[in-house]
Amino acid sequence: MAGQISVGADVLPARGRESVGAQGWIHSPGWDKRWIIFPALLAPVPPLLYYVSLYLLGRFTGMDAATRNGAAEDIVSLFVMVLVGGPHVWVTFTRTWLHPEFRAREKFWYIASFAVVPTVAIMALSSELTRKLLLTGFFFIASLHIIHQLSYIIRFYQDRDSVKPSLRSRLIDIGAVVFPLYPLSTFRMVMVNENSMAFAWATQWFGLDQARALKFNIGRAHPLLPDFILSDWFWMMNLLALVVALTLWIAKTVKEHRAGTLQQGKFLLIACAIGVGLFCPLWPNLDSSFQGFNLWHSLQYIALTWFIMRLQIQKGRKVSPFVKWLSNDDRSGSRYYGVAFGIVVGLIALILGIAFMLTQFQSVGMFAGHGEPGAINYKPGAILQAYYLFGFGLLLTHYFHDAFLFNLHTFNKTAVNTRD
Repeated sequence: MAGQISVGADVLPARGRESVGAQGWIHSPGWDKRWIIFPALLAPVPPLLYYVSLYLLGRFTGMDAATRNGAAEDIVSLFVMVLVGGPHVWVTFTRTWLHPEFRAREKFWYIASFAVVPTVAIMALSSELTRKLLLTGFFFIASLHIIHQLSYIIRFYQDRDSVKPSLRSRLIDIGAVVFPLYPLSTFRMVMVNENSMAFAWATQWFGLDQARALKFNIGRAHPLLPDFILSDWFWMMNLLALVVALTLWIAKTVKEHRAGTLQQGKFLLIACAIGVGLFCPLWPNLDSSFQGFNLWHSLQYIALTWFIMRLQIQKGRKVSPFVKWLSNDDRSGSRYYGVAFGIVVGLIALILGIAFMLTQFQSVGMFAGHGEPGAINYKPGAILQAYYLFGFGLLLTHYFHDAFLFNLHTFNKTAVNTRD
């Protein structure tokens, strides 16, 4: 993603230097708040859309409860995927597959990434067991990916700080965004074990049926949870880590405020991350609530990647002509997003075309699978198969690339003035 290049004020016009870096903002106060920080306020939109869709489907269709629930989840997923989720995956490739310096210098990451799509397709379509293993891994990788991006952005702000923060200060900032998402999420995971204290408490609070409905589950996929996750100590350790992390961060923030060294942009970002992280696992339907986090995450990613590409071009770095056209001036943001959106619409059309062909050669419908759901030989519907063949692999390729880019520039180096 972002951060693989110099983003210091030296590459900006003289009139823009004061607002970038010197004042502790990535670009400027207005831009950061509009695209990096306050899109966090959009996190409630996907769960609200889910409940509105559930109501309308119940009122105007004859769907049963399970089908209606699945359809409402799909509406939310499509809303986020088409609007920002898909475009944020695509823009990764402007920094990797389409970037001549990445191809020349990072040969392993460039070549190895082409193995992701076929590997994902084989696992997703081989059997119900391999599909569950893949989706279980995806759930955990996706949450780590979102937290990893926030950690990177915090590092970006730390490198903008006029007072260079200590390692302890950096780690406290990162800890404050890492832990809020997990205590309640892991509590609901432990509830899968009906002998756990977590399930007993939930049953006492909400009743048996509601407690079972609140078990950790995303959409129609039930992740395979190892035994150590199903023990009460797991959520308790996550809760303890959250309490310690927030206590340290609040104390540090108060100290910085009193000393007049509090960095406003970083403070607002961390406060929003804490709020969203605590908010998302509260909703009964985790599929739609986690899409709220994804909405914020994707908007951040698109904006930051455009910003980085714009600065690369200003610095005279070697980029492909197509990417240069996408990002060649400060007014190109809408073009950068618009092309990404158009490519995603084209990919969706391709997936639908593949799905139609699959219905001609297999005994499946566009949505309806073949066999008993959950059985080892169950075959998903054609659209889901087509997504597994192509779209899901591109999403995990995006994670693969960012595992390199984030790790290289969040923990090992500063986010600015790197060799990239």
